[in-house]
Amino acid sequence: MKIALIENFGSDFYGARLRYAQFLKNKGHHVVAIVPNDGYADKIKEGGIETIALDIDIRKRSLGSMLSFAKQLRKIFKKEKFDVIHFYRMQPNIIGTPIAYFSSKKSKLLNHITGLGVAFTKSSFKFNTIQTIIKSAYKINNSWFDATLIFQNIEDQNEVGISKPNTFVVKGSAVNEDRFNTNVISRKELLEEIEDKLDLENATNLIFVSRLLKQKGLSYLIDAIQNINKKGNKKINLLVAGWIDPNNPDSFSEQEINEYAKLKEVLFLGKRTDINQIINFCDIAVLPTFYREGTPRFLLESMAMGKTILTTDMPGCNHLIKDNGILVSPQSEEELRFGLEKLLVADLNQLGENSSKLYQSEFSENVVYNQLLNSYKS
Repeated sequence: MKIALIENFGSDFYGARLRYAQFLKNKGHHVVAIVPNDGYADKIKEGGIETIALDIDIRKRSLGSMLSFAKQLRKIFKKEKFDVIHFYRMQPNIIGTPIAYFSSKKSKLLNHITGLGVAFTKSSFKFNTIQTIIKSAYKINNSWFDATLIFQNIEDQNEVGISKPNTFVVKGSAVNEDRFNTNVISRKELLEEIEDKLDLENATNLIFVSRLLKQKGLSYLIDAIQNINKKGNKKINLLVAGWIDPNNPDSFSEQEINEYAKLKEVLFLGKRTDINQIINFCDIAVLPTFYREGTPRFLLESMAMGKTILTTDMPGCNHLIKDNGILVSPQSEEELRFGLEKLLVADLNQLGENSSKLYQSEFSENVVYNQLLNSYKS
């Protein structure tokens, strides 16, 4: 089969889709990555995947950028004659599907919904309208344009309201198991960087990895950690590998992050390329999100590395906890505090071993990649 994989960002393709593209290629398929020209096209090519770089930023959401995106896709689809066109994320799904349907009639179309995002965690006339538009667009893609919908959790499928045979739930996108595994060893330089800021003696170290959006629950987490540390019985450190997203209105400001960075138990590491080594150093992976995740990659990475998980009872997160950590209510500093206190006296080695087993059985590359390939053939 000739398969097109289309992503919002070249960086996201490189980090989250390249291994899958290589899996398809190794199975004998002709794979083409279609991504914006944001500096990652050459890296994807170096990974052995044919790449078409679009001269457009489709996240601008202006009418001009959408029309340009549609026009470039139409030209590619007419020329390339793909057997399968697999879109990832909202803009490619909604804009690209009708273009593909009319430009490449024989192609099988897939919309991969990697989470419903901020619009589905807020309630107001504006956000309720956005929710209705998004759900209607997916229903149209599914019924009018015969697109198969792939969700990362059952709650998102129920939210959109489509349960026809040509929909699938595939749990996450797996992780790069060559980088994220139980054999990783943290570099000496990283350990020195951490020791220079944090008091590690008799401390339990948490890791939080995400864009620094308020809906990821960081403020609740920091409050819970401070309240535990004030008691003096236990000591918790928090390592944050995160970055400010100036284009997102829900993002923390630089000033807010600088204030948090003054705390003695918190270390901000910025956006990193050595996440696997940071996870390896830490004891517990924490994501107290109230954002509508698909299946958080950071938590999957931590599970693959045999780490205990603490997260919230939110779609995309709640299916990651089965005897490998604790699930708490979103937006509750009190529940976060109680959850952390339970983990401080728990057998983290056993919980971590359970995480690794759960990842391998339900979320691994072998499981997820074969499920996706089967969806092309069904």
